[in-house]
Amino acid sequence: MYSLLFKNLTKYALFRASFWGVLGMILLTLPDFYLNGMFYMIVGYMLTVGIWRIVGFARECAVNHIKDKKMCSPLRYFSLLVAVLLIVVVIQSIIFRHLMIRVTPVYLGGLLLLESILYFIIALCANTFMQRGLLVAFSGIVFLGGAAVLAFTFGFGIGGIMGLTKVSCAALLFACLYELTAYLVYRKNAGIRSNEEDI
Repeated sequence: MYSLLFKNLTKYALFRASFWGVLGMILLTLPDFYLNGMFYMIVGYMLTVGIWRIVGFARECAVNHIKDKKMCSPLRYFSLLVAVLLIVVVIQSIIFRHLMIRVTPVYLGGLLLLESILYFIIALCANTFMQRGLLVAFSGIVFLGGAAVLAFTFGFGIGGIMGLTKVSCAALLFACLYELTAYLVYRKNAGIRSNEEDI
């Protein structure tokens, strides 16, 4: 069950890693992007993730209905709740974009905090103690990165917009590193299972 859960949660890890990595590199080279186009990238990402989660929930429920199972897994209901919240935030962001674009760092910090919770859940589904420990550590770093972005946003950091940009860039690259690690762990575990089945 846990291996299937890990597979489902890491299914789009490369997409997420690409998004975080590209966003981090853009911030590193173009700091002015932070208060301009980044808002639209984050909103677009939230919309994409929200739609994917709703579609995934519908597919699982359809499969369970065909197999005469009464309900989807509890984690899927949590995923659906997150998806609905993301869609609500996206709608609100589009309607009030002229105001919301000014608080882009809050969006980024909040999104990283939310992702770090998902990362922690993914980590608990890994096969070995070493894999779980590594992924839990990375999820904690991403959580601290999101918290640091919020702290710098509200003036508790130093360096102004440049300091905020550097902290945000580091947090994004750690999120990218987590996604890549989770994907490689899944691939390794899948390869081991495949070899065991061949023997």
